[in-house]
Amino acid sequence: MKALCYTRPLEIGEFESALEMQDVSIPEPTEGQLLVRMRASSINIDDIHIAEGTFLGGMQKSRASKEQPSTPGVDVAGVVEKLGANVSGFAVGDEVLGILGPKPGRGAWAEYCCLSAVMALKKPAAYSFAEAAACGVAGKTAANAVTSAALQPGQTALVVGASGGIGSFIVQILKHQGVRVIGVCSGRNAALVGSLGAETIVDYTRGPFGEQLGSLKVDVVIDCVGGRDVEQQGLRVLNRQGRFVTLVGPHSFIGETRIGTSGIIGYLAYVSRRSMLSRIAGPRYLMAGIGRSLESLQKLVLDNGIKPPIDREVPLETEAVRDAVAHVRSHRASGKVVITIAQG
Repeated sequence: MKALCYTRPLEIGEFESALEMQDVSIPEPTEGQLLVRMRASSINIDDIHIAEGTFLGGMQKSRASKEQPSTPGVDVAGVVEKLGANVSGFAVGDEVLGILGPKPGRGAWAEYCCLSAVMALKKPAAYSFAEAAACGVAGKTAANAVTSAALQPGQTALVVGASGGIGSFIVQILKHQGVRVIGVCSGRNAALVGSLGAETIVDYTRGPFGEQLGSLKVDVVIDCVGGRDVEQQGLRVLNRQGRFVTLVGPHSFIGETRIGTSGIIGYLAYVSRRSMLSRIAGPRYLMAGIGRSLESLQKLVLDNGIKPPIDREVPLETEAVRDAVAHVRSHRASGKVVITIAQG
């Protein structure tokens, strides 16, 4: 089968140029796995970080080599080709979506991949394969963030990074729940974020969002960007009983640099300290993770027919994917970037 691979450990900035198409063997599903004939995957910023050894600040590094090439990609959408032992609830021919683990290895940017059945869902008929592939990590992360936010209908949430792959899901989920949404994004993405359900748009290129909002107060800030500046501006607009829910923490776009063991310890210590202190004197500080279950993705996204805006679709071809990866790395994608995989 064809698979996009890299064949050596990568330094920051090398991922795009290192990608090359190879012919590799079709994997065999082990116990509890599905062999999926791929129809689409997506490009997450963490796919870059995993390959370059900077995921979560550098907690693991790829051991890719010419003898053991590594295929990126964690979002899966396709058709079940074969079942491993002790798999129930799925059959050959089922259309599925799912998420692979964040480890370098045999990923989803290929014609076939093996997916754990516990991390698979049946694809709703109303979703294309491209839409389903775009739902995985981004939709699951967004659903968990909204769950942490615990908003009620009529309350107000401010979403920082509202036009990105995760933020665009968050805006839609909150709108569906009857929450008033203020979206922070660039002016060029204002129309998109408004179409997703945000009632007010704040253009961050015109100054700090807290200053632009003045005396306006919100119940929750959901931070998809990270950094101390975002936290400070978020606290400025939060009600005393409000909640600051971050997906990233004190480092902007964590994963773009290797912060080392001491940096990771400092990062975790900051998050833990802020969380504990906020229980005494609000607003609350909460770190929302991706979680280990697909239940929130099913209930908050798929069951409600919430679909991601797709920035672009590219074929599983080396140059097209290299260009698409560079676009995702730039943080200028409006929604999700999808890789479509033709059937041979």
